Amino acid sequence: MYKRLSKKYFAAYLALYILMGFVVVIKGPIYLPDSYAHLDMLINRSPVYSLFLKIFTSLFGNYYQTPLLLTQYLLLIFSIDFLLKTLCKRIDLLSISVLAFQFTLLANAVYWFASVNKILSESITFPLLLILLTYLFKSFTDKTFKPLYKAIMVLVLLQFTRGQFIAFLPILLAVAIFLIFKTKAYRKGVLAILLVLFVPFIINYSEKAYNKAVHGHYKNYAMTYVHFISNPFYIAKRTDVEIFENEEEKAFFSRTFEMLESKKITRDYALSINNDDYAFYESNFTKICNASIHEANMSYYAKRGFKTEHDQQYKVDDMTTKMFLPLLKANYKVWLKMVFKSFEKGLGGRQGTFLTFLILIYSLVFVFKDNRFAFLALAILLKLANGLLIAMVVHSITRYTFYLDWIVCTAIIFFMNPILKKYFNVS
Repeated sequence: MYKRLSKKYFAAYLALYILMGFVVVIKGPIYLPDSYAHLDMLINRSPVYSLFLKIFTSLFGNYYQTPLLLTQYLLLIFSIDFLLKTLCKRIDLLSISVLAFQFTLLANAVYWFASVNKILSESITFPLLLILLTYLFKSFTDKTFKPLYKAIMVLVLLQFTRGQFIAFLPILLAVAIFLIFKTKAYRKGVLAILLVLFVPFIINYSEKAYNKAVHGHYKNYAMTYVHFISNPFYIAKRTDVEIFENEEEKAFFSRTFEMLESKKITRDYALSINNDDYAFYESNFTKICNASIHEANMSYYAKRGFKTEHDQQYKVDDMTTKMFLPLLKANYKVWLKMVFKSFEKGLGGRQGTFLTFLILIYSLVFVFKDNRFAFLALAILLKLANGLLIAMVVHSITRYTFYLDWIVCTAIIFFMNPILKKYFNVS
């Protein structure tokens, strides 16, 4: 790629990295509530990012912020550089297109969401996602399994950092099946499929081992179904208590639903005041999930013999795990509507959803003829998979969906590339 860029474009390429680096330093670290949970290495936070932070706090003490931000930014630079080099070897990109794509990716992480400045797992998952996408693209275009194996290893690290990326498993499986069909390398193909299928098991036992070593509990993350059940609780009716046969589950439902009603954060209340049910749910999600379902029930169990915070968390998670499917089945049609609204919002509303699927359809038509569209198709499929899972588990806020928000801009850059070359003689 560097050979393709003229001196002036290469200077602009380096200058953009340096300029954005200054922006990162000037902004400084951004702390959110989850930042402190990672710093304290709580059991319900990402092991990878908690350990990543621990390295810097151990080495630099109270002065860890600047070295941390610079390292997070260097990871971003490496991932973008790796992606651009890979693209330039397989796509005839103009120098101006390379710079435009570089700026788009940097803006997404430094300006738009500022993930690189945040003391959150997103700061390292965005670079990891770009590396994963790069390996998938290499594997697909070169029709070889080696990059796919590397993509699987990156996915393990990525999912161990943020569990939402389990949504990518079907796409990696699809790439493996495509390669088997194209190469007839059945042994390599079966190995790739087995590795993909084993990813959840690797994560499961690795997470348990980590929690045992750090927290003394051989258990997994303790809030999965607390998030899952928030939507079913929000859309529930008081009479849904009848679907539960277990008395403890009935009691859990009754006290939680009564709390939601008393706080006026149910779907029925939203509709009674002519609010959009999804927008109301999103704006009150923390009150529904964290305060009412999680913390209130932890306090309830604390008064009933569950002395430690770990025991309280796992009791609530155990109850919500058992109750999720019955409560979902009771109102699944409304739940599906809520998920669709969340999914649509995560893609940028109706216009964003239309554009995303339009680009995907167009890319799929030319996916085997032009590597530009192979890249776009893979990126959009990852975006849709992530967006759908987020819509089902929590709700579509930028923190969970920003990773691939650069796709529409990238599509424009790719579409303009041959036009600029043919009609305007741009280099």
